[in-house]
Amino acid sequence: MPNPARRLAGLAKLAVVTTVTSLILVALGGLVRGTDNGLACPDWPRCYGKWVPRQADLPEGLTLWNAWIEHGHRSVAGLLLVLVIAVAAWALLGYRHRPHVWLPALAAVVGVFGQAALGAAVVLLKLRAELVTAHLGLAMLIVAGLVALTVELAVPRGRSLQRNAPDLRRARTSAWVALLALVQILVGGHVTGIGAGLAYSGFPGLSSGVAGAGAEQKFFHVSHRLLALALVLAVGYLLVVARRHQVFGRSPWLLRLPVLAGGLVCVQIALGVANLYNGSQAWTVVPHLAVASWIWTVLVMDTALAYRLGAGSSTLDPSAAPTAAQRVAA
Repeated sequence: MPNPARRLAGLAKLAVVTTVTSLILVALGGLVRGTDNGLACPDWPRCYGKWVPRQADLPEGLTLWNAWIEHGHRSVAGLLLVLVIAVAAWALLGYRHRPHVWLPALAAVVGVFGQAALGAAVVLLKLRAELVTAHLGLAMLIVAGLVALTVELAVPRGRSLQRNAPDLRRARTSAWVALLALVQILVGGHVTGIGAGLAYSGFPGLSSGVAGAGAEQKFFHVSHRLLALALVLAVGYLLVVARRHQVFGRSPWLLRLPVLAGGLVCVQIALGVANLYNGSQAWTVVPHLAVASWIWTVLVMDTALAYRLGAGSSTLDPSAAPTAAQRVAA
């Protein structure tokens, strides 16, 4: 009979693979939008009636590359569905006594099915901006659930039944910052969906942008910029809180993750400015969305880790979290 610890480590590895796949899917979604190939396959789930489209199946003027950007996105979504079903089945069969394991796994399955339905609606309703934004938001929630599940599997609780109040406060602070990041992602997605990326093209000022930008486009563009500033301040505050609470006995990852989030926010701002100056070309739009998903992932991981450690002993071995992470990566 397999060792319980080995079975748990195996499920943790599968959860990591599934999480990475979900982030790849988000990046591919950004590629679809950044290259304007959302309707390259106007039917669903096939592409021009084929599971494996060929150039001969496509209308004149559409390349196989265009079709496979969209169809490849769908194919990775299918792979993600298989992975989340495998994770949920493993969790339900082996860990029914641990709802913190099987509940997020089951929620991920429901989320991916919902994501597929939204994806179909996005295509069939010709890329309505509200549906595209909802599609992105659900993708972020799926990523969050998978990250929380991975932390639950990879990081042991403390030895005491007593809750650790400082780490729980850290978890709440990080959760608020993560929520702000999610709002910023949704607004940014809507900016792309309604074509508001160049409503104002100057930086840091608001000089004139593309001709014909309407009030809605200008509103969401300015909101996206203001939320970016708010996120910079929020991540900076999280760094201060993390540094203040980083004492001997706490996992160093409670400081490393906010530092990583801060670095990613700096990269994200640089990509956003580049979008303004290059006319929102795909080579900056796609990384802009990908890095946004990484910021969200890091902040959710920080929240989940702080909560996980706060739910146990206040005297945690400082090497516990890195060791668990190393076991998952092994």
